[in-house]
Amino acid sequence: MPIIVNIAIYKVYDKRDPNHWAIHINDGETAVILQVGDDKGGVGYFVEKPMYNKEPSRSARHEESITVGVIPGSSFDAAVSIIQATPVDNASTTWNCQAWAVQALDSLGNAGLFQWDAEAQATVLQKRQNWQ
Repeated sequence: MPIIVNIAIYKVYDKRDPNHWAIHINDGETAVILQVGDDKGGVGYFVEKPMYNKEPSRSARHEESITVGVIPGSSFDAAVSIIQATPVDNASTTWNCQAWAVQALDSLGNAGLFQWDAEAQATVLQKRQNWQ
């Protein structure tokens, strides 16, 4: 059974900031939210620990989830590892969690575990906010 991959989009506290994006993977039994955090104290972005068996829709800030593709049923753990290994960019002024989500899914694709749904990819890239 294929594993569903979504990008979850959350509302922000401060309208001057871009919406927060996370990757949500669900195989029907296990779900995980993968995301980067931002240490406002100076460290910058970092890859957060996976949040297992959480649903984005349970957050009051959840705006929408976009199904962007699937991964093979036997590749759940490998997909999580590849996504978690996607680096952050603390040098760019326009890089953010949205860029990380896209890069992480591209990394999955490069590993042969994921292929973007073309329409969903276009929708996601249209929603990308390239500013801080």
